[in-house]
This record gives sequence, C-alpha cells and structure tokens, in this order.
Amino acid sequence: MSQSHVAFLMGTQQANISAYEAGTLTPGSVVEERMAEFLRLHESTVHMATWLGTCASHAKALKESLQETKHEGPELDLWLMRYVIGMNDSLNAALQVSDSVRDEYSIHADVRLFLAQPQSTGDQRADALLAGMAVHWARHAKLERSPLWAHARHLYLDEPWWVGMKKGDKNLRAQAFANGIPSLRARGIYLDRRTLESV
Repeated sequence: MSQSHVAFLMGTQQANISAYEAGTLTPGSVVEERMAEFLRLHESTVHMATWLGTCASHAKALKESLQETKHEGPELDLWLMRYVIGMNDSLNAALQVSDSVRDEYSIHADVRLFLAQPQSTGDQRADALLAGMAVHWARHAKLERSPLWAHARHLYLDEPWWVGMKKGDKNLRAQAFANGIPSLRARGIYLDRRTLESV
C-alpha cells in the first residue's frame, strides 16, 4: 500500500506515516494500536484494493466536517445518520468479499482494523454514536468481543438523544425506543432501526 493509503486507514497524515517509517516520530498508544491491527491483515485483505475506510479515517473526516458544517438540530442529526449509513455500507462491503483465500481469520482482521479506536470527532454525541455502532458492527461481524474503547464512560450520554425527532414526536419516539439498536439505546441514543435501511 502507498503511504497515503495507510495514512487514510490510520486516520492520520501521510507525513506521520513517513516519519514512523523513518524512525523520526513515534506513534502514540492509540495510533500504535491501529498499526498493530494493520499489521495483522492478511495479504488478501479487502483494504488492499479499496478505500473503504475505518472508524479512525471516518472520525477524522467527521471532525473536519463538523468544524465546517452549519447544520443544527434535526438537520445535523440526519446528516450524521447518513454518514453512519455510509460507514455501515463500507463494513458490509468488507464482509461480503469472500474467496478461497479470504477465510474467517482474515475477514475478522479486516473488521478489527475497521473498528480500531478513532480520535474524538469533537462532538460527544457523534463520538457516542460511533461507539454504539462499533459495538453493533462487532456483533454483526460475529467477533468474539466488541472494541474496548467503545465502552468508555464518556461515550454514554447523560441526556437521551432522540435522533432527528422533536419533543412532540411521541409516536416516533415510541417506535425508536421499541425498535432501537441495543448498543445505541444503551448509550441513550434512540432511533428506529427501520429508518436505517442499510443497518
């Protein structure tokens, strides 16, 4: 892979990857963990031929977008959900690629890199959303356990977040509570999974 591709997967800059290779810069513990997952990839990894991204690369892009966007309230909620649907599609694409070389071990290695700890987006709700979805994705991929980073206390909201819903939307809220994704609901994030056709 090119340095730019590796940097994308790691959620960092190409210059950092170059410095790591040259030994002039030492990665922090979080990036080091991402690198460890990267080094566990099989040569048949789906990441070799595609730019599907990872939680780390998406969190980096989300942080940059959140700093620029002027979305607020329900509009911001829907924008975030569209982003998460795109991430979900990326993971599903990784899981669906299979051949005689790509066994369960190599598929799980791809997923573990996808789920490696990201940086903060700068928005607690977005961070909690990514954490809840990471647990959901780990279960969907049938990993032995969900990522440890996703269970940090600050990734659970103190106030409920009814994604895209106003106070008066009682029926929508009832449906979101009944049909919510368990790992999101545990974090105080409520949305009807049927509104996320890809999830």
